[in-house]
Amino acid sequence: MGNCNGNLFREGETENENGFGKRRVCIIGAGMSGLLATKYLRSLNLNIIVFEAKPGIGGVWRETFASTKLQTPRSAFEFTDFQWPSHVTTQFPSHSKVMDYFHSYAEHFGLFDYIQFNSKVVEIRYNENYGEKNSAHAGLWGKNGSPYADNSVWEVGVQKNYAESIEWHRFDFLVLCLGRYGDAPKIPSFPPNKGPEVFQGKVLHTMDYSVLDKRSAYELIRGKRVVVIGFQKSAMDFAVECAEANKGGGYPCTMVFRTVHWTIPSYKVWGVPLSFLYGTRFSQLLLEKPGQSFLQRIILRLFAPMRWAISMFVELYLLWKLPLRKYGLVPDHSFLQEISSCQIASVPDNLFPKAEEGFILFRKSSNFSFSSRGIVLDDGTEIGADLVVLGTGYDGEKKLKSILPTRFVDVLQESADPLPLYRGLIHPRIPHMTILGYPESLSNLHSSEIRIQWLAHFLSRKFVLPSIKEMEADTESYFQYIKKITPFYWKSCLATFQIWDNDNLCRDMGWNPMRKKNWFCELFSPYSNLDYREM
Repeated sequence: MGNCNGNLFREGETENENGFGKRRVCIIGAGMSGLLATKYLRSLNLNIIVFEAKPGIGGVWRETFASTKLQTPRSAFEFTDFQWPSHVTTQFPSHSKVMDYFHSYAEHFGLFDYIQFNSKVVEIRYNENYGEKNSAHAGLWGKNGSPYADNSVWEVGVQKNYAESIEWHRFDFLVLCLGRYGDAPKIPSFPPNKGPEVFQGKVLHTMDYSVLDKRSAYELIRGKRVVVIGFQKSAMDFAVECAEANKGGGYPCTMVFRTVHWTIPSYKVWGVPLSFLYGTRFSQLLLEKPGQSFLQRIILRLFAPMRWAISMFVELYLLWKLPLRKYGLVPDHSFLQEISSCQIASVPDNLFPKAEEGFILFRKSSNFSFSSRGIVLDDGTEIGADLVVLGTGYDGEKKLKSILPTRFVDVLQESADPLPLYRGLIHPRIPHMTILGYPESLSNLHSSEIRIQWLAHFLSRKFVLPSIKEMEADTESYFQYIKKITPFYWKSCLATFQIWDNDNLCRDMGWNPMRKKNWFCELFSPYSNLDYREM
């Protein structure tokens, strides 16, 4: 794919024959995880290069709706060594404030020096001569379970500044920070003559809408009959913006969705912070976790009534606080199942007020198709539309598969489960590479930062990985667990056992997993990212 243009090595690159020179590490992506990876790895005597396809940092936060806010409380979305500025006091800062925070972080730690912008990675090649014969036959990842082979094993093809030619760079280790969201929209499939091709209006994904400037977005939806598909955060945010644009006499926005999800107006329930219900060591002791022993499962049965009571405590609050019954938006599953799958979303402030005014309508349908005039629901009802917006999420693995070598794409396709990553970073059968940003939690910044701390220890050779077979058994145990506790098991979620997960990471790094100052705080005080400051 593309021309190598002569010498494989770019200016300033050195080959690591027999360990000569600094190890070369490539970080792909300069979103939140990419910035964290750059910050933690820059001090390891490595030669680091960051390739970012866009002209700036921020990842998914760079291009989003004008109304988008942080979903988690500000205090839970904070770097361990860089606080929010004192003038930001709102609990859920706007996306522009989040971008300012990222920029300040990158400037403070000098991260821009490592980033090459407008540099799109279009292909990755793996050198078959190294790594594989030293690891696969021994049942170990990489070379003896360590991060590096004797020679540089990865070749990365980069298009810079939208040029057609491809530059090739060689690296010892790759850190993929592509993220789950953005760039690869998930588009529903339809039977012949039932898809967007028969629709006379316009169809786009929320990703396409998010790149529009404020005026263009307003002109797109003003005075239009708009249908949005989905009931997650991007769909709700779009519905509110659509309602705002048409409040002067336009058409209502219709939300069409298959599954109703629990949404929360704030992170307090009857005055109790949600972190006290699901974010303490004691609360997570009450919940199932992967790989539990027979005795632990017996103990959990004894705590089953308490788990049910906590979930019902939250559900009763949401039914009281939000008009869910009025609009037929009461989920069929429990709040515990919702939070266990990281499906929970913060409801926009104006969603239900706009519904009360008649500018947002809700329609549940197990499926839908297109007609020339709009969309058709499962009961045969046709909803007229000029614009249909798909808030159907993103296909993070599609982005990954688009650049990986075919042999590793085949490895990913062997599993029917979501991406199986040991410790949330390492694919057992893809050596000398980590994939960041896939496990989700109530604070994705926190779950990413502690994994990158773990990665820094691993690249410093402070521990080695278990065998491939042991890592695969570990990931299989996790997916068997997640299938058991929630109907939504198509992605990796740590929300209800993040402390247990962090304990494993801490033990690997040689840290004490007990991070609080005394036993009472250890059991009953909510854990946060600040408890995992680098030692």
